[in-house]
Amino acid sequence: MLITGDPGSGKTTLAQQILYEELQRSKPCIIVTYDTFPSNILERMSQFGWDPRKYQLLNKLSIMDCYSATAGVTEGVVPQPFDLTNVSIHLTSVMEKMGNHQVTIILDSLMPIFSETEPKHAVSFIQSIAAKVKKVGGKMIATLSTGSVQPELFHKVESLVDGVVDLRMVEEHQVLRRYLLVRKMDRRQIIPRLVRFDIISGIGIQLQLPRFGFLRKRPNMGTMVGS
Repeated sequence: MLITGDPGSGKTTLAQQILYEELQRSKPCIIVTYDTFPSNILERMSQFGWDPRKYQLLNKLSIMDCYSATAGVTEGVVPQPFDLTNVSIHLTSVMEKMGNHQVTIILDSLMPIFSETEPKHAVSFIQSIAAKVKKVGGKMIATLSTGSVQPELFHKVESLVDGVVDLRMVEEHQVLRRYLLVRKMDRRQIIPRLVRFDIISGIGIQLQLPRFGFLRKRPNMGTMVGS
């Protein structure tokens, strides 16, 4: 699945919420971070009432740090994070340590990869990871900011994934509101329509479905977006 949208629209939050639901089902999960330090990921997830550290202790959650090396950190990180062959080998090793079955992988975000590597290498890397995940019955979730790559390249990435979810920030009455649109979901019939959502501290993403009113019980985000 590819989650696209403007900066601040909630791409990472949605990806992490789907991942956390997989953790609650006892599915192994890996976050490949190119955007922030692992400590920031753990802190942010905790702000939504999620407990990622528990799953780290159970060997159900692993964070592959492809960010810290760019800040000069050398310990506990993936060396040469833009050597995509090296990253792929490292990821395969982590998947094997976690049982290599029904693994969910988040790539957050693809933008640094496209910025620092040749487009064909980046596309091949994404394709390789998607194949690894599919082989073990898992899921791949990648995030990419709208407009961060050329349209032709963007469409190429879309063609590699089973689903595309677009997050939008829309100004209404001088207030920015967030909307979600499922634009593609293989093997499922979808009716493309904008669904408003909010990001709430201690909860995460809550959808607002006008037909039923405000959903006071948090829905399963994986089901709602078709993953």
